[in-house]
Amino acid sequence: MTSEEIVSVTIERFNSRGWGIAPFQGAQVEVIGGLPGDLLSVKLLKKRRGKWRADLLQVVSSSFLRVQPRCVHVPHCGGCTWQQMDYSAQLKEKQERVRLLFAPFLSDVECMDIVPCKDPWRYRNKMEFSFSCNRAGETFLGLILAGSRGHVFNLTQCHLSSLWYSTVLEQVRVWWKQSGLAAYRMNDTGALRTLVVRESRATGAKLVMLTVSGNPSYALHRSQLDSFVAAVKAATPEEQHPSLSIFLRVQQIHKGSPTQFFEMHLHGPDHLMEKMTLSLNKPVELAFKISPTSFFQPNTQQAERLYALGLQMVSFPKKHVLDLYAGTATLGMAAALYADQVTAIEINPHACFDAEANKQLNGLTNLEILCGDVGKKLAELQQRPDFIPPDLVVIDPPRAGLDANALTHLKTLLPEEILYISCNPETQALNIKDLLQFGYRLIKMQPVDQFPHTLHIENIALLKRA
Repeated sequence: MTSEEIVSVTIERFNSRGWGIAPFQGAQVEVIGGLPGDLLSVKLLKKRRGKWRADLLQVVSSSFLRVQPRCVHVPHCGGCTWQQMDYSAQLKEKQERVRLLFAPFLSDVECMDIVPCKDPWRYRNKMEFSFSCNRAGETFLGLILAGSRGHVFNLTQCHLSSLWYSTVLEQVRVWWKQSGLAAYRMNDTGALRTLVVRESRATGAKLVMLTVSGNPSYALHRSQLDSFVAAVKAATPEEQHPSLSIFLRVQQIHKGSPTQFFEMHLHGPDHLMEKMTLSLNKPVELAFKISPTSFFQPNTQQAERLYALGLQMVSFPKKHVLDLYAGTATLGMAAALYADQVTAIEINPHACFDAEANKQLNGLTNLEILCGDVGKKLAELQQRPDFIPPDLVVIDPPRAGLDANALTHLKTLLPEEILYISCNPETQALNIKDLLQFGYRLIKMQPVDQFPHTLHIENIALLKRA
């Protein structure tokens, strides 16, 4: 069997990336967009470690899971993995993935059914698009092709974000063509790197940030920046211009030195305003100022449910709550409504700046923001003479999970309860395995579908000291 040959395969299951897997002549074939039960015509591409990669050419016979996707870019776009799969089937697959990861711990654990997204479309409040150019000189602005090594395609529509995002892309493409600027290359040539677009449903505020090279040879001229601002404004209804923020971000690299970033405010407010309503004992509305590089949950409406469900698991009131990997301290602010004292720790200085502003904005006097590495800041915190050991630690780490240093400090602190919210149940399961050795029990688990049509799962876990 050689590459480029066209064959028929029947998909039996998914791999860890959510691609279809089919048996074929003693090997396996991976097909992006394939669903269990599909009979597909595919073109074999290459074979590595006993597995063929293949392009989907035709669905000969459809799986009962298959539905008509809304987007023309399915299955080639790396943004969606399962848009061609019935939404209820997506939920079942995610539930099963969480169950298998936590099977060793679930004998006496209350594991709730996954919480679906009320509206699985147009839910994202942030997208990041890439600029690219091939050897033939063709230009691309969009997302990464599924299964490729960073190859970008020209995105014309996306049903995960509002229509405004696509309009921005159209206008920026026109600007790019007229500007004469080149896409950035990894040899530090070219100017244009990424385009971040953000929008709040609750407030209507919008934000666009263009990231460019820090190589002085490719610096943008004032006229190019002015025309970029004009292009973004042309994509936005005039009545929304007062709440439209536009930024330039310069990414400067030097061999042997850390990458440096510099921001320039080009238009509008210097932040994006967002609101969240958390339904705990009663609905509580919190307001947030978000800087262009600060993390905020990309699905605001589902994040409201995620955080409310997590906090409802906890036995409040508490004397001292630690909010680790706090971001803009959204969870910490919510916990501050039910605790005597909350300490939030976050390494991103922009997020810490926003957290301080949001603390003032929401009138919270019992919340302290510490900026720095979680492990180091926990060590410093415990040396304070007035330190009160936490009775609750809230954790919402990046995909890599808790590092060894943070785990060591948790072993020392030994709070009564740990609320662990994770965007990566794989690392969460590994961390919980370690925490069980510290004398904790896994009490409850609640998966939440934060990102429909993708592989990603949010999972809430409550641990208590045995």
